[in-house]
Amino acid sequence: MQRLRSVPGSSWLVFAAALLATIPAWIVRHPPITDWPFHEATIRVLRSFHDPAFGFDQHYELQLGRTQYIAYYLIGAGLAFVVGVKVAQVLLVSSYLAGTVLGVRALLLALKKDERLALLAVPLLYNVLFMFGLLPFLVGVPAMLFALALTIEQKRAPTLGRGIGLALLVVLLFHLHFFPFGVFALGAMLLAPWSKPRAFVVHSAPFAPAVALALRWMFGTEAGKLSSGALFEKHAIRQPIQSLREVWQWLLDVGPDDRDDLILVGFMLALVAAAALSQGDADDSATDARALGLLPIVCLVLYFLLEEGHGYIWIIAQRFPFLFLLLLIPLARMPKGARGEALAFLFAALASASITVTAQRFVRFELEEVGDIDDAVAHLPPRAKVAALIFDRGSNVVHHSPFLHFGSYVQTANGGVVQFSYAGYAHWPFDYLPGKSPPPGGSARLRWEWTPEQTSASGELSTYYDYVLTRGRGFDATRNGFRARFEGNRWTVWERNNVPDALQR
Repeated sequence: MQRLRSVPGSSWLVFAAALLATIPAWIVRHPPITDWPFHEATIRVLRSFHDPAFGFDQHYELQLGRTQYIAYYLIGAGLAFVVGVKVAQVLLVSSYLAGTVLGVRALLLALKKDERLALLAVPLLYNVLFMFGLLPFLVGVPAMLFALALTIEQKRAPTLGRGIGLALLVVLLFHLHFFPFGVFALGAMLLAPWSKPRAFVVHSAPFAPAVALALRWMFGTEAGKLSSGALFEKHAIRQPIQSLREVWQWLLDVGPDDRDDLILVGFMLALVAAAALSQGDADDSATDARALGLLPIVCLVLYFLLEEGHGYIWIIAQRFPFLFLLLLIPLARMPKGARGEALAFLFAALASASITVTAQRFVRFELEEVGDIDDAVAHLPPRAKVAALIFDRGSNVVHHSPFLHFGSYVQTANGGVVQFSYAGYAHWPFDYLPGKSPPPGGSARLRWEWTPEQTSASGELSTYYDYVLTRGRGFDATRNGFRARFEGNRWTVWERNNVPDALQR
C-alpha cells in the first residue's frame, strides 16, 4: 500500500509521545480514577476464582457469556498470571493511553496524512471519562482506530491474511465495548464500495463474525436488550442549549484549576492553526478521508440525541464529545516544510503539558489525600464480608468522586465479598451463588455506593457483613453492632461484635 512518506524523525516523535503518555498510569499506586479499584478487583476475581486463599467460589459463580466487554477482564486476568493483578491493570490502561496515540497514527497513515497530527491525541486522553474509569470503553477506542485503519488497507489491497486479521480485531473490539464497536461499524459502512457488488462482499466479509455476535448479544441477553434500548427506545430529548453548555464537563474538566481550560483551548487552536497554515499546500490524502468525515458529525449528533443514562447504564451520550474531537484529528491537514516542523513542536509541547498536569495531580492525590488505605486493608482478614461506606468521597485535586470504589482494594488484596459490587447485574462476569447474596438479596440497589447513609441506617449490615470500611463520618456503629478495629488517617475499619473467631487475626 502506498503511504505518505514520513517526515524524518516524526515516527520516533509520535512513539515517544505514546510511551510518555502512559506515565500517569505507572507513577502512583492509587490513581484518582473512580472505577480503577473496581476493575482491578474484577480482574482479581477472574484471576483467582478457585484460589482458596481468596474464597471467591464460595460466594460467586462465573457468568462470562453475558458480559459484552469481557475481553478487558479476560486479558487482565491472563496478564495477572504473569505480572500480577496491579500491573495487569496498569498495562491495560497503558494500552488505552499509548494505543490511542498509535491508533490515530495508523489511521493517519492509512489516509496518507502526516503522522505528526497524532500528537494532538495526547491532550484528549486524560478526559472526564478516563477519570470516571470507563476503562473497557476507553481500551476499545484504540482498537476502533486500528480497525478503521486496517479496513482502509484491506479495501485498497485486499488479502486473505489481512482479512482474517481484521476479522479477529473486530471481534476483539466488540468484546471490549459496544460503543466504539458501533462507531467502527458506521465507519466501515461509510468506507464500503456500495456501487461494486464484488468489492462490497470482499470488504464486508471480515465483519460477519462480529456482526453475528453483536446481534446475538443485543437480542439474546438482558444486558444487550438494555443497551440496544438505550439506542432505539423513545425517550425525552435533552435541551440542546443545556447540552451544549455541558459539553465541557464531559471533555477535560478534570481538576478545579484552569489548566484544563488552557489545554482544551490549546487543542482547538492547534487544529485551527493546522488548517490555516496548510492552505495552499497540495492535499495528498486519500479519498477515504472524505467518507470518514461523517464520523465526528454522527458522534456530535448522538451526543444531543441519546440519553444520559438508561437503567443501570450510566454515561451514554456523554461519551461522544470525546469521540467527536478524537475523530476530527484524522481529518486535519499538516502544513509542509518549516511551518509543519514548528507546528509539530507546538503539538509536542501541548502533549507534554497535558502529561505533566495529569502526573502532578496523580502524585498530589496520592501524597495528600489517599491516606492509610493500605493499612486499613491490612487490618481486614482474608475472605471476609466487607461493606465499604464512603461518606467522604470527594477530592480537592480532581472532580468526580475518586474514592467511591476504594473498598474494592480490599477484594483485590483479601478476596471475600465486598459491597458495592455489580455482582448480580446482567452485564457483569460473575453473580452471587443462590442464597449467598447480601441482604436484601440479589444485586445491590441502584446507587448503593452513593448513599452510604441509607445503608448505615437500614440495619442490613449486622446480619451479613463481618466488617465495615468507612471513609468520613456517618456510620452508626452502635446501631449496627460494630466496634472499631482500626482507626487511621481518613480510614476506619469496624468489626462486628460477634464476628466469627475464624476471621479474627
